Amino acid sequence: MIDVAVQLGREDLVEKIISHASDVAADDEEKGWVLFEKMKRDESEIDSFVTFAIEQEANYSKLAAAVFHHAALLYLGREELDDANTMANRSMRLREQSKDENGILFGLSLLSHIAKQQEDWDTAELFSQRRLNLAQSESERMEAIQDIAHIKATIGELEIAMEMMQESLEIAEEIGDLDGVLVSRWGLADLAEISNQPDEAMVQLSAVMTQMMESNIPVPAPLKERISKLTEVVG
Repeated sequence: MIDVAVQLGREDLVEKIISHASDVAADDEEKGWVLFEKMKRDESEIDSFVTFAIEQEANYSKLAAAVFHHAALLYLGREELDDANTMANRSMRLREQSKDENGILFGLSLLSHIAKQQEDWDTAELFSQRRLNLAQSESERMEAIQDIAHIKATIGELEIAMEMMQESLEIAEEIGDLDGVLVSRWGLADLAEISNQPDEAMVQLSAVMTQMMESNIPVPAPLKERISKLTEVVG
């Protein structure tokens, strides 16, 4: 409900929802979740979130894990990567202890992202591979494969990266995930250009533009410019 109210721009409604949730909270854990939402709305300091998470850790591990995760995101936004990594790992330990499968997947994604920011590609791939192994849906598999493909491309393993990106495209098309299709095709185009295959790059980017137009999505100018330049190269 809070997310819907935010999307509608109804700040007054957000406050009413939080107030009502606090009034009807059945126990301390529910009250804790309400307070967590209020702290996010109030943009509390990171130290306040960390303190709150520590206070909840002994009795309400899922709540504490979510708060530590949020603190990690805040540190990440400030580019304080070591602190972000510490908070993300603390959150992950709690999620593993409580066997929170969805939380573990979120945590692995965050840990992989932090590792990439630290240019620790082996660790990033390790987390992303674990995320792939634990994927519970084709959509989750697709996203994890795309992530690993990007890591492989970054460390120069282009052939493997292209194979994985092609696999992610096939999954995206099978489940009808347009965003997944566009991401995979764009990735294949990047890999084709890096591999000096301008023809293939143009095929993939042209497909991206066609699918965007068919879905009434505005085609960004940089995409048009890139296709135009490839057209000149291909001749």
